[in-house]
Amino acid sequence: MMGYLNEFTKKFNETEFLRAVYEAGYRTDINLIVLDEMNLARVEYYFADFLSLLEMPHPSEWLVDLVPDQLPDDPALLNNGKMLIPQNVWFIGTANKDDSTFTITDKVYDRVVSIEINHKADEVKTPYAKSVTISHEYLNKLFDDAVKDYKLDTKLLDQIYKLDQYISEKFQITFGNRIIKQVHIFVPVYVACGGEALTGLDQFISRKIIRKFETLNLPFMQQELEELLIIFDKLFGKENFAYCKGMVKNYLRQI
Repeated sequence: MMGYLNEFTKKFNETEFLRAVYEAGYRTDINLIVLDEMNLARVEYYFADFLSLLEMPHPSEWLVDLVPDQLPDDPALLNNGKMLIPQNVWFIGTANKDDSTFTITDKVYDRVVSIEINHKADEVKTPYAKSVTISHEYLNKLFDDAVKDYKLDTKLLDQIYKLDQYISEKFQITFGNRIIKQVHIFVPVYVACGGEALTGLDQFISRKIIRKFETLNLPFMQQELEELLIIFDKLFGKENFAYCKGMVKNYLRQI
């Protein structure tokens, strides 16, 4: 991913990925780095350091080891052989599900926000619009404002707790502290972008929790899955939670 130090020439052979991350350190705007077909290899083998670093609460700790020692001619943004991952870098990965790729593990899914594209969208025609450049400080402020202005209310938190209890008891899958922390950020930001809280929660739980049912012995859990559909209706209403219900119904069809 990053490159390697040639012990014979004492030169570091950097990659295009490393150059992109390094150059972002001189900028303040948002930089998107796209990693295509990430699961051609095991993601946790080559991207594990980033998955762990970006979870640290203080961005000053987002340091990646590049070389063991510091040399006089090291690049300016290299400190004691370490490079700081700038806050203005966003990593976007694509992955296909087929027999030629590796399965993406829960360790990866738990640390990212995933979007599944299973249907071909209709063509959309829009008028030309000028590009907009914003700083990462401004974007982070928008996120902070969303968490403050649209934080989850007591009723929704109670519904999440009851759903967690049922899924934990019947399927031995728990939300966990990481996912609970993420939902307190994801849903408010989703609402701030113009969405409904229940729809955001539905999408989040379907991708973070219901997706994990794929690893269970579902043919022996038909009754529990049918009861889960009833739980969704009781907690969130029959007209809500279409994503989660759709996934559960799909599991039932496979039994």
